[in-house]
Amino acid sequence: MDLRWLDAPATEVAAALAVSGDRPRPSWVPTRRQVLLHVNNALVLWFAFIGLVTIGVQVDGVQDGRVTDRDVIAFVVVLGVLAVWLVGTFFLWRWAQRPVATRTRLRQARRDLTALANGFFPRPSAAATFSSLVTDHSVGVREYPRFATADAEFGTVRTRASRARSWQYVSVRLESAMPHLVLDSRANERGGGLPASIDRGQRLRLEGDFDRFFHTYAPSGYGPDALYVLTPDVMAALVDHSPEFDVEIRDDRVVFFRGADADYTTAADWERVDAVLRHVVPRIAEQSERYVDERVAGQGAVERLARTRDAVQWRPPRPLIAADGRRLDARTPQTGLGPVVGRLAWVTFRAGLYLVPLVFAFAGFMSIVDGR
Repeated sequence: MDLRWLDAPATEVAAALAVSGDRPRPSWVPTRRQVLLHVNNALVLWFAFIGLVTIGVQVDGVQDGRVTDRDVIAFVVVLGVLAVWLVGTFFLWRWAQRPVATRTRLRQARRDLTALANGFFPRPSAAATFSSLVTDHSVGVREYPRFATADAEFGTVRTRASRARSWQYVSVRLESAMPHLVLDSRANERGGGLPASIDRGQRLRLEGDFDRFFHTYAPSGYGPDALYVLTPDVMAALVDHSPEFDVEIRDDRVVFFRGADADYTTAADWERVDAVLRHVVPRIAEQSERYVDERVAGQGAVERLARTRDAVQWRPPRPLIAADGRRLDARTPQTGLGPVVGRLAWVTFRAGLYLVPLVFAFAGFMSIVDGR
């Protein structure tokens, strides 16, 4: 990886950005200013709620609708504080609409220029662009930052659910479809492990020390196919260059992921991706080029015929995987109703932060103005 832009002088970064074009932050990625504005707005409404309801209860409940001079003074004070606060909120809103700070723009520019220098394009996505354990989610995911080419991409996956994990990932398209395989890294167990619970009856026991670094899972009956993919060279590359990544092969994709909120502003994030793309992916891709699931009628015959003709390079139009090998038996809580219910609860809570104080503040105001 060419990482010179990560620590290049700010003047050079600005000049390069002027040539390549500034890429604005996606609208669905809130800035700290916007978060602060939302918090402020909620606090304004809750202050109005507490102040006006307190006075309203005093007037209606204690004084039987009679308004005293003390109530008038309290009412004027509350309205005065609200007026000053709303003026401040207007300026806060103006501030939140401004472009992100120069330091933040510089960090974003450094990582975008680093991606471009290595042949990748910054392409954030508000929806999943590939199928994997880390993107299977009932409420959807977002990929930001995301850097992509035609057949490969990497970045960070974040689910729309509140307090959900983030995943650094590398995803590469393979030549052929493959059985569903998952390698559970032992190095990241303390970080929470896989986002799914896989039936332990599908675990394979491999020779050598590989089991010390990864637990391997394959659909029932696909053990020999897994061994076809996991050659000694592939296993050595996984142990040496991507021990902290879980690995999933699904259909014609191989995905490396680990629980981390990587922002790609440091060399370490890029070096992990570089190690995967340079040392591990080519070996797996090589094994996928000639893989055929002979459980699907007709595919094995085509392969055997092609092998008898050295001059012919065998390329099946669309290699198929038998139904039993397409997916592991796994329980993925994030694809059930739980995340949907949680999402609805979170949306309801956020709406309540505004609606509840607004309704009660209006009720308190009416109690005061209707008093005698």
